[in-house]
Amino acid sequence: MADFVIVTSGDLPEAYFLAGFLASRAQRFAVVNIVARPLAHQLRVLARLRRNRGTWYLADLLLARLVDLIRAPVDRRRVARGLRAFPDIDASVIRRIRSRYPCLDCRDPHAAAVLDFVRTFGPDYLLLAGAPVLRPSLYGLARRTALNRHLGLVPDFRGSDCTLWAFALDRPEGAGYSIHVVSERVDAGDVLLRRPVPVGNESSLTEYLWRLQHEASSGFVEIIDGLLHGAPLPRVPQAGGGRHFPPAGWSIRRRADRNFARLAAHRRSASEAAAPPCPTPLSRAPDRRQA
Repeated sequence: MADFVIVTSGDLPEAYFLAGFLASRAQRFAVVNIVARPLAHQLRVLARLRRNRGTWYLADLLLARLVDLIRAPVDRRRVARGLRAFPDIDASVIRRIRSRYPCLDCRDPHAAAVLDFVRTFGPDYLLLAGAPVLRPSLYGLARRTALNRHLGLVPDFRGSDCTLWAFALDRPEGAGYSIHVVSERVDAGDVLLRRPVPVGNESSLTEYLWRLQHEASSGFVEIIDGLLHGAPLPRVPQAGGGRHFPPAGWSIRRRADRNFARLAAHRRSASEAAAPPCPTPLSRAPDRRQA
């Protein structure tokens, strides 16, 4: 038996995917959900990105976020039709879990009230599922360790939107996920699981991202299940090198979409060429018998 605290942002479904698994195994857990950060914090982040990446990058990033706002109604309709990474995790499932288990909404995950909540709960493990970069003051409260699901193959792809960057850089072999120990250096902790996720039969990059998210969460559950059965964490220190990527702007997203579409079309063509030809139906000979 182990105790868990799941840390997420905006009630992301991947957090409740983990919660559903823990509930099915009668484990004790709590959820810390980070809602929208204060405007002052967001402005500080944008100022830092401009300072480190330049004005052009910031404008490109803001354009991507504007497009997200415009597309939001379409995305909500798709979610309502069950078109998402976790079709079984809907609003009713989230409400049910939140009503049965300790949950705390916060704007600052490092506020004293949040730290007291986690400290009082006393988790063996913190599970990060769509959480921002956290400080040791929070993830260090886990009695054993904190674990993160990262949508990228470390150490080559660290940071944000790593899958988009992998396709934008025409490196589809770099698309996949990693489960790793949380450390003070972002995405640099010991690796527990690292799996590439090749492109399948998806018709769009969005569909591929849905599958990647689901497979990554299933891999996270695989690690947690091993813990519950007493297996030691298969920790492998990361090698040096790699690159830390910032949030993807509009130009990177467009390039990733184009490269993915080209790769998917090539894959379909290769699959059709390899398929055995369909047998030609035999034409029926005319009946020469006379009545």
